[in-house]
Amino acid sequence: MREYMIQNASAHVKDVFEYIQLRKFRVEVHLNRTRFWVPDGVELTEFLLKFGDVCSQVDPREDRVTGRLP
Repeated sequence: MREYMIQNASAHVKDVFEYIQLRKFRVEVHLNRTRFWVPDGVELTEFLLKFGDVCSQVDPREDRVTGRLP
């Protein structure tokens, strides 16, 4: 499972949010961004083909408080 995010100010956030809700992906909505987890395999491929250019993968090493890498 891979973690992705989209800025809530993005013009694409509504489409991405509808997509992840329809597929029942785990999601966390925050003030500035929405984080969600995409399962590996066919679901990941489909997601990346549709939204790979508007969503960013979250580095698993990222500090959740500061947003910085160690």
